[in-house]
Amino acid sequence: MMPMVLDSFRIPLGGWVSSAVDWMIASWSGFFNVISTIFQGINDVLQAILLTPPFWVWILVFTLLGWWAKGWKLALGSFLGFMLIYSMDQWDNAMQSLALVILASAIAVLIGIPLGIWAARSKRVSAVLRPILDFLQTMPAFVYLIPFVVLFSVGVVPAIVATILFAIAPAVRFTELGIKQVDKEVVEAAYAFGATPRRVLFQVQLPLARQTIMGGVNQVIMLSLSMVVIAGMVGAGGLGADVVTALNRVNMSLGAEAGLSVVILAMFLDRVTGSRAGRKAAAGDGEGGAGKSVLDRIVKPAALLAALALALGWTAVGAFGGSAGSDKTIRIGVASGWDEGVVLSNAMKVALEEQGYDVKLQDAEVGVIFTGLAEGDFDLLMDGWLPNTIKDYVDKYGDQIEDFGAWYDKAKLTIAVNKDAPIDSLDELAANADKFNNEIIGIDAGAGLTRVTKNDVIPQYGLEGMDFKISSTATMLGALKGAMQSGDDIVVTLWSPHWAYDEFDIKDLKDPKGALGGAEKCHSFGRGDFTKDNPEVAEMLKHLKVSDEQLYSLENYVLNEKEGKNLVQDTRDWMEEHPDFKKQFKLKEAAK
Repeated sequence: MMPMVLDSFRIPLGGWVSSAVDWMIASWSGFFNVISTIFQGINDVLQAILLTPPFWVWILVFTLLGWWAKGWKLALGSFLGFMLIYSMDQWDNAMQSLALVILASAIAVLIGIPLGIWAARSKRVSAVLRPILDFLQTMPAFVYLIPFVVLFSVGVVPAIVATILFAIAPAVRFTELGIKQVDKEVVEAAYAFGATPRRVLFQVQLPLARQTIMGGVNQVIMLSLSMVVIAGMVGAGGLGADVVTALNRVNMSLGAEAGLSVVILAMFLDRVTGSRAGRKAAAGDGEGGAGKSVLDRIVKPAALLAALALALGWTAVGAFGGSAGSDKTIRIGVASGWDEGVVLSNAMKVALEEQGYDVKLQDAEVGVIFTGLAEGDFDLLMDGWLPNTIKDYVDKYGDQIEDFGAWYDKAKLTIAVNKDAPIDSLDELAANADKFNNEIIGIDAGAGLTRVTKNDVIPQYGLEGMDFKISSTATMLGALKGAMQSGDDIVVTLWSPHWAYDEFDIKDLKDPKGALGGAEKCHSFGRGDFTKDNPEVAEMLKHLKVSDEQLYSLENYVLNEKEGKNLVQDTRDWMEEHPDFKKQFKLKEAAK
């Protein structure tokens, strides 16, 4: 009896957390809006500072910063590293990520150091903080993003808040450790000479603990950078967006460029902050005791300050003297890994910007985009499959979004194998499972294709004996690519249209029982009041139709021939060669 009771016993912790988040949204929405506005505003200012001046101005600043911090070797390395970032066309992304790191790290340090001081001076506070910090340091990084997407919607704000929590622990721990390591006899001597606790803290303990505290600051910055990359999944942009995009497309070149840019940024930040942590308060700043020289005391700081003044001055001129941008801004969410939506979103950007709009594309997971549409943080999603794939999202957000209808009606969910596989139909798969290593390689757990495969395809075709590996689009494509290169048989969940059909020699298994459903249609969606604000664009979307030839040609050119390296320019070039396609995006006066 007892085992049966235990088998059915379950603590509904997840439900409690979900209810708590719902209560916070209902009760503290005003507070979250204020936090969101503040963080978004500061981040926008930082990005403007980093992106308004020409790239060479900030490369000069970073080079001089390396020279001031550690010497000519770090200066040379900084110059070469940031020039490499620029030459790989990752400058804007790197500066966006740097803005996030600066903001999140600064807040984490401003909160963490006082908490560390408090913990060092109170055993009770230290005991309370210890398990909280353990929790923050061991919680998987991806989990931080879930509640903050709900509380702050998509974009940079949930990334900042999640990064602060993820990175704050070293600031607290290192500060507490540094203060506790200060020689007790020194502290007692200070008290003996009549120093107040405040003076002991600021004039004895903190200066002597400076090296350890700066080590904590260094770790905060490193953790912030790692989290910023992960936050690319929720629309935070920057290098993280390119890393996620490269992962979903198995794009080695884009992944290598974005990844190398992250490494360069991390090494620069680590060397600069690490060099400051390694210096004693009374030690020289240069090599071989040159810190007391005129070069280190005057020339280096003056040169660095002059370069910073140039950068800030250029930003001010750009802010006050630049021309105003378009007031017709459209934010399009681009679902990671949905390549037909990627190319169509870029086509929208090219066409609308030629007609006076400012179009911003933001990569994110499809669930995150639907949340953003419902809350007004995105204006459009160009690619949602109905009636099956995104049914759950439409059921959830249907009264908060607009459906502009289908622009393509021949999409389909598939189970694909290598073309020389010994089977042609799903009803042959169970008997030949061993030839495919008894595995079906799937994609994301939340995808409609995964749900249909698990709930319909597997039971209808008796495939329960096969191991359905739910992974991600990137993992599936990576496994498919590996099997093609090694000549192994493989079975994967896929969909059409997809560039994999052009890249790999594969075929769809027949579905005589119709378990995968019929043809799907690619719809475009907008936030609830999009038509009211943009009637001409809404009218165009309602009439947009894309043929097989156009879609396959555009995908193949942009994603295969050009490897997705410059999506906007490559899409523009293709559209110039296909005027019939481009003509469909011409705006007309909306129907009254």
